[in-house]
Amino acid sequence: MSMRFWVLGAGCLALICSTGCIRRSLTIRTDPPGASVYINDAFKGETPLTYDFVWYGWHRVLLRKDGFQRIDDRKQLRAPVYFWIPFDFVMELLPFPIHDRREWAYTLTPAPTMAEPVPPAVIKSRPEADAAPTPEAMPAPTLEPTDDTR
Repeated sequence: MSMRFWVLGAGCLALICSTGCIRRSLTIRTDPPGASVYINDAFKGETPLTYDFVWYGWHRVLLRKDGFQRIDDRKQLRAPVYFWIPFDFVMELLPFPIHDRREWAYTLTPAPTMAEPVPPAVIKSRPEADAAPTPEAMPAPTLEPTDDTR
């Protein structure tokens, strides 16, 4: 009976020790929301976005939204002290889950409005475009330096 007790106890201990896990999540928010998020050139979704990341270190963040300027950023996720060697081994063996939550926030700026392009056919149909400049309208070339170049 005592052998059975030890086997059952060891099984319960193994089950308890295997339940602990470390979860790392990163939340990215933008103002306004709805921007497409690319982390290390992989599409992750639209903001607000929470996803589980695998490693700490430098990450490339790319945010895109129509009508707003693109944001291309590099950010570093630093590991907490309790995830440094040799503490990380102990943290992995704890019988309860550990959740490391991080959050990054960005403000998107509106894209500048571009002037509407005019097709060449429309420019040529304008009367002022057909008129060639007259020699009187063109300034005569001078060899003397102007005031702003002295």
